[in-house]
Amino acid sequence: MTSPSQEEDDVEEWRVLYQETFGYRRPLFHPEHAVFQFQPDPKFPGHQRNNNRERREENDVDEEEDVEEWNPWKESYEQLSRGVHVMNSFEQFVGAADIQCFDHIDEAFLDENPEGHHEKLIFLHEGTHNVNHTIRIASDVQIIGASSSEDIAASVILTGRHATILEIQEGARSPYLGWITVKYEVDTEHEAEVALIMEVDAPPPPEPNSSGAVADNDDDDDLEKVNEIESDQTTNCAMVVTGRGVEPIIESCHFQSGNADHHTVVVKDHAAPKIKNSKFIGGSGGGIIITHQAAGYYDTCEFAQNLRSGIRVQFQANPDGLGHFQNCDIFSNAKFGVELTSPNANPTITECEIHHGELGGICVHEEATGQFLKNRVHNNAFLAVWICGGANPILRQNEIFDGRHGGILVHRYGKGLIEDNEIYGNAGVYFYDNGSGILEGNEINGNTLTGVQIRTGANPRILKNRIWNNDNGVLIHEGGQGCLEENTVFDNTTTNVFIQTEATPTVRKNKIFGSRETGILITDGGKGTIEDNEIFDNGQAGVMILSEATPVIQLNRVHGNRSAGIEVSSKGECVVHNMQLVGPKRHLSE
Repeated sequence: MTSPSQEEDDVEEWRVLYQETFGYRRPLFHPEHAVFQFQPDPKFPGHQRNNNRERREENDVDEEEDVEEWNPWKESYEQLSRGVHVMNSFEQFVGAADIQCFDHIDEAFLDENPEGHHEKLIFLHEGTHNVNHTIRIASDVQIIGASSSEDIAASVILTGRHATILEIQEGARSPYLGWITVKYEVDTEHEAEVALIMEVDAPPPPEPNSSGAVADNDDDDDLEKVNEIESDQTTNCAMVVTGRGVEPIIESCHFQSGNADHHTVVVKDHAAPKIKNSKFIGGSGGGIIITHQAAGYYDTCEFAQNLRSGIRVQFQANPDGLGHFQNCDIFSNAKFGVELTSPNANPTITECEIHHGELGGICVHEEATGQFLKNRVHNNAFLAVWICGGANPILRQNEIFDGRHGGILVHRYGKGLIEDNEIYGNAGVYFYDNGSGILEGNEINGNTLTGVQIRTGANPRILKNRIWNNDNGVLIHEGGQGCLEENTVFDNTTTNVFIQTEATPTVRKNKIFGSRETGILITDGGKGTIEDNEIFDNGQAGVMILSEATPVIQLNRVHGNRSAGIEVSSKGECVVHNMQLVGPKRHLSE
């Protein structure tokens, strides 16, 4: 049995060899393919001896038995020893002599493992590694950054400017990428040459005919095709993941791109990566685009400070196929934090922070769907959530607050299920231009202007919400429709429910109380049916009808309002429980 001093010397020798070879400050276990686990660092003499004693006790081994002491540094070294190393200068390498080293990552890919091991493991060492062409990964290779830095990924940089840096493609079922920065830099000289060629080759502008109109030009179609190719957002980026069955594991990486026309990372054509603890920050274009039936799992990532949307999902992409976006921090993007576009784009976004977007937090349009669950959407400059163009998402149990303008905007035939959210400190929920959908079970309070607004042909169902402490509770106007049913609308500053300008809602089975002014105000040609509500304790009339308004009011319980229960004036008229009251001013006493 070895003595404690011999054991400590042995541990120290393995620690030095391990750190000189790999650079890591802590032991790194690699028990199986694509699994890398940093271990706690033994911090004091005797610590490892205590661990070994615990291992003996767990395995019922006699302390006098001559067994090999467990050593995490040795264990890590042996588990990682089959890898090859890429470094800018061999002078920085002082590890074991039998380790294979290369000065370029291409050479490491070409090397054949002499022992025929089933995996390929490449350690990319500290420094900047330049590539002049796309590195195409079509096998289950594992590439991991190696550095003594506390932030390993920031100190290991794979970069280039002539083409996409990494492309993970068919044949690579489960490759691994970890603790590396992948950075695409724009080739400014090449961009200038392209711009000059386009300027020289551009056709002259068409001449107007005698009527002043510009004649059709068949060359326009060709120009559109060229522009379409030039604007392909899936080329010249940091990384592309593409192909059916391609499911790489990517963790603790940073992705950056200086290309303003393209996204930093592209996932497409049925690919389904598992990405965690990674950053997509500061891209001159968008952060990540998921397209053409791609899928994937994105956990605890940052999408921030990109000059387009942080996340864009389109063309039948469905990141819920193998998971979803979860626990991500999505902030300070110049367009939207999350943008879904095109039919059947259907991700799940859950438990994320989506904030400080310069245009908005979430945009769902062009018939996209998707589920947004338990997110915090806040401090966005224009709109927290924007639903339009026939989109039909689910928003459930989100906290939507402190936006500089609208909380949720549903328009242009947008719809969706908006359920059990907290919506406060914004400008409320807006439905207009034929927007619809279901707004159910939400807490809507403390919004400037209006809690819920419906206009211009919008026709949503507003069910079982609590709408309180806004300027107006619910405003329906300019031909708005909708059904308000079983809501509690109370303590709003001016009017709890305001109906005007040809609006025709159905207001049924609500509790409407505590407004500083009117419970329900119908004016300027407002219509609709007000039935089976309880309307009470409002600062002025329970129901006030003005200016050619013609609602039907029936089966309501109206009581405890400070002035009239129902007041009709200024050419207003209504049907009250099968009785018509006509005149300049009428009161129905309670």
